[in-house]
Amino acid sequence: MRPRAATGVRLNLLVLVVATQLAGATLPSPVLAHHSHPYFYDQCRTITVEGLIGSVQWKDPHTPVVLKLDDGTTYAVDWMGLRGLTNSRVVGPAQAALVPGARVAVTGNPIRTLAQIREHVPDYKYEVNPRTIDPRLIRRVDDSFTWTQQDSHNPPDCGGR
Repeated sequence: MRPRAATGVRLNLLVLVVATQLAGATLPSPVLAHHSHPYFYDQCRTITVEGLIGSVQWKDPHTPVVLKLDDGTTYAVDWMGLRGLTNSRVVGPAQAALVPGARVAVTGNPIRTLAQIREHVPDYKYEVNPRTIDPRLIRRVDDSFTWTQQDSHNPPDCGGR
């Protein structure tokens, strides 16, 4: 005979697991988007742009950087490299180096088109700025600061692209 308390704990655990799975399945697309970079950024293409930092918003988990190129074109850099802005060893030097007016080069994956994004996230309702980059490398041109993405996943199969 099983003790009644153990059965109640198992039932509560089962309810918790089912509730968690249901909540995950019904998350709104912005939350889904946050954890689906390959659906939003072309992992098989890399571009490099160089210009002056217009602004940086030190927020967690995204740190948006506005980059102004010499020809006047503006790029949005969707930097998630400083998740958990509590690591002062990384954040402090970044905040000192990446200030408005600093000349930087950014290499990363360009954003996909709205049609490509909606292939995977059909209810995505936001506009897409075609000049948005998911950075893999940010460095000051004077080489006084460099940040590189530490990938923990396998590279995509780009079919020879």
